[in-house]
Amino acid sequence: MPGASSPATSVVRGVPYIATWSGERTCNTTLTHQAKGLTFFDPRCDDRDRADVLWSRKAERLGRGKAQFAGVHPRRQRRAMQDLLCQVCGRSADVNDLGVLWLEPINPGDPLRGETTHPPVCVPCAVGAMRSCPRLRRTGAHVLRVRHPKPWGVHGVLYCPALNGTLHPEEAVEVSYWDSEAQWVLATQMITTLDGATPVDLAEEHARYLARGTT
Repeated sequence: MPGASSPATSVVRGVPYIATWSGERTCNTTLTHQAKGLTFFDPRCDDRDRADVLWSRKAERLGRGKAQFAGVHPRRQRRAMQDLLCQVCGRSADVNDLGVLWLEPINPGDPLRGETTHPPVCVPCAVGAMRSCPRLRRTGAHVLRVRHPKPWGVHGVLYCPALNGTLHPEEAVEVSYWDSEAQWVLATQMITTLDGATPVDLAEEHARYLARGTT
């Protein structure tokens, strides 16, 4: 299950590929609806994912302005999930016989979930993230190899049409692709299952990576 080739983009060193930048504005002013769900007045071919769910529009100007580490760029996150790209560098995530490499931040008191909004990683970026990411340094992470990652649904804002035809944002939700409510969600992040997950040791993964002589 090889990852995709790296996207044609210039990732800024020290800033995750999926992070947003202050120069990337959200552009959802033409959001409207039809009988079966949300749409845009001016639909584009890349507005929807492979399950036909509508996605929030955000300009792609990677490196413009100030990095916003807490933000997640919808299209880059979706691309990383669909094509199994590293969420940090934007290149192919690491894959071996046990599956794709994943880092799942530990939420103290909560068990490991079977789904995630965090895209996979490559070995060097996983090692770097464990050293430099404040959250991972504080809580640690589950290091996993996932044999069968599959798109499960989306995280986004649920909209409800009013009697006068206007749309009202209700709340942030996570819905599966099999839920009819998904057509009324403006997606911002893809959710992927961690099917066939095997815990691994990152130090051992790094040693094997170095032994391969990969650059």
